[in-house]
Amino acid sequence: MPPRLSHRKSTTGCLRCKGRKVKCDEKRPQCSHCVRHHVLCEWPPLETRIYKPSQSKSSNGTASRPAQPSPRPGLPSPELGALQVLELRLMHHWTTATADTMSSAQLASVKEMWSMSVPQMAFEYEPLLHTLLALGAAHRSTLIPNEAKSLRPVYQGYIDSALQRHRPVTSTLDENTSEAVCLNAMLISLYTLWLRSEPSTEPYEPPMMWLSMSHGIRTIMKNVFHQLVRNNSRLCPLLFAQPTFWDKKEPIRAYEGPSRPFHFLLEYRTEEEVMDDKDTQAYTVAVEHLERLYIAIETSEPAFMIRKIFTGFPPVVSRDFIQLVSERRPRALAILGRLFAMGKTVDNIWWLHGIPEKEVIGINSIMPIPWKWTMDWPLNLISKKSPISHASPPVVDRTGVDAFF
Repeated sequence: MPPRLSHRKSTTGCLRCKGRKVKCDEKRPQCSHCVRHHVLCEWPPLETRIYKPSQSKSSNGTASRPAQPSPRPGLPSPELGALQVLELRLMHHWTTATADTMSSAQLASVKEMWSMSVPQMAFEYEPLLHTLLALGAAHRSTLIPNEAKSLRPVYQGYIDSALQRHRPVTSTLDENTSEAVCLNAMLISLYTLWLRSEPSTEPYEPPMMWLSMSHGIRTIMKNVFHQLVRNNSRLCPLLFAQPTFWDKKEPIRAYEGPSRPFHFLLEYRTEEEVMDDKDTQAYTVAVEHLERLYIAIETSEPAFMIRKIFTGFPPVVSRDFIQLVSERRPRALAILGRLFAMGKTVDNIWWLHGIPEKEVIGINSIMPIPWKWTMDWPLNLISKKSPISHASPPVVDRTGVDAFF
């Protein structure tokens, strides 16, 4: 067996190289090892030393030695490590840029919540802090393409840390953690939606992580919504920003046009399809939410309100509907395709941009042939070949397939 190559232990290198007991080349802000392994390069703080002025003579007349520097344990380093600088940069990016792109930030009270209250909450709840840093890094990577490659392991690392610490807390909510946990669930779901914009060479899979993570918000809200309102939570500006989903006092607007544009998705049947009452109810709730989104677009509601209805889809629909999507039921896929197609009308924001096209094209690629026609309108809408008002297809008879009216 050839002898192992010897190496010197790193004494002044980064913390990761010290932990692995390998030689660090001490390149800052990231050493070569950390760059190669796509991990954060963290440096130990510099030792703080206090210097006392030397005296020319001692009290007995003899010359005194210059005072030796003495370490002061417990004091922060006057120099910041690379990781600390990165976190400060990302938090600054959150407060000055990313916060303005969050849900309903066009409203003054909500904007103040995102830029002021949310960072304060993050310092009280570490998983939320890591989620903010992940979103700040993700946003920055879309704005500065030259930094995208180096920021990728950054936002991946922070979101992994956020999830590991967040999951155990969701089952033990109390008044001290409920608002931060709720907000963290919302932001993690937004991150999982943004992830759909990343390039992939794999065959298309429906956005199950986004649907499941976002639906989890509903479970949390059921338990703590009234508590948050009673305590005048810092989340209240967002919770009561129109349109709302958690306050049951607000009536759901029904479509008032000559015919419901998506009702055919409930009526159409194929010969081999089996659909029980539970499935029918799941599809009905999903279609009603589509119609709410359709109304907002048709009546030219502000883009931020339309986006809020779009992202409100997973929490509003039932767990049964999400299961139907995971089973790739054609009716569920057709509903999801229309959701993303309408999302295209307001995708001029970094966390949604480019995603509607990818999802509609992906859904079309896995849609069974007897249902392919249901994707015509979504495909035309994302390519701007069809106005949104042409949501309902003409009545047709199909060979071997029952008419859908």
